[in-house]
Amino acid sequence: MRNLVRFLKGNSSFLIFLFTFSWLFILRNELVSSRTFENFSFHADAPFWYFFKAVFIFVLVAFIKKKINTNSNLKITLFKKHVLFLGVGLVCYVLYSNLSSLLISTIFGTFSRNFGTLYQVVFTNFSIVLDFVILGSFSLAYLYFKENQQQQKQVNEYEISKARNEITQLRAQLNPHFLFNNLNVLDHLIEEDTAKASSFLNHFSELYRYSLFSADKELVSLHDELTFSEGYFELMKVKYNGYYYLTIEEKVRALEIILPPFCIQVLVENAITHNRGTTENPIHINIETVENGIKIRNNKVSFKNKRKGNGVALNNISKQFNLFSKESISIEENDEYFEVVLPLINLKLYD
Repeated sequence: MRNLVRFLKGNSSFLIFLFTFSWLFILRNELVSSRTFENFSFHADAPFWYFFKAVFIFVLVAFIKKKINTNSNLKITLFKKHVLFLGVGLVCYVLYSNLSSLLISTIFGTFSRNFGTLYQVVFTNFSIVLDFVILGSFSLAYLYFKENQQQQKQVNEYEISKARNEITQLRAQLNPHFLFNNLNVLDHLIEEDTAKASSFLNHFSELYRYSLFSADKELVSLHDELTFSEGYFELMKVKYNGYYYLTIEEKVRALEIILPPFCIQVLVENAITHNRGTTENPIHINIETVENGIKIRNNKVSFKNKRKGNGVALNNISKQFNLFSKESISIEENDEYFEVVLPLINLKLYD
């Protein structure tokens, strides 16, 4: 009984539909049989009896569907399953209706009125079949709609879980990338200038603390990412002051968007790592807005012995944006400049 009450509560919206349909169906039948408003008569209890019948058919179809799916290994098409559910349900409902009607007629002595002629038997059973076909079809369609929603929810949850696992793996690659590159800079500074090395280490420890904090987040605000990227650039100025310049457009700072952590910092880092900036020919890194995105662009001054990257950082950024926004980053490169456009991720979708 508790299961039945729980089942009905879980499908209250469909019960409201059945109740509304019962009233409209009975009202329509009364209007058709009356033909005129003068002859119109409406029995208020009729929709409730029809609603009770509709609920019974709904519970019966759900029970049969569950039992057949649980206890049967039939490998048949979905259409044939529909026919099977409705067929078994129809037979059960016709038998139940006739047996209950026969029992009531015997108790109250109305057998001749209900089963007196062949016409009465045929008409009664035709009405029973018609009611079941209408209400049973409604019930089965609703049950499959709800089942499809649950399956879609499970698929979405699986895809989200899969995406999060993939993001975690990508993030695990980026964090050591940030650490090792900066330790390499620190190693050079120790040999060149111990005072600068000390300043670099203090600043780096603050940034690395933030990187560990952000590594557990799927998305961060643009403001936080710009602050981190600027902090990283100030760290690089300890060694490369006057060789590289970072300019952030004010329109970019005004944007209220979210994005994967480290995505801008990595692009700033790549601009420094893969280009030989000098006081005579510095590298200018510009961050500005474009239509539906943020552009990070730098001029190119290659090293004599060109450094060939493995592309891990760019691939990671691209995959993360594909997972979150379903859009890829745009990369454009020639002999003069290198630029990446990051697509916008709508903040409201992740509130």
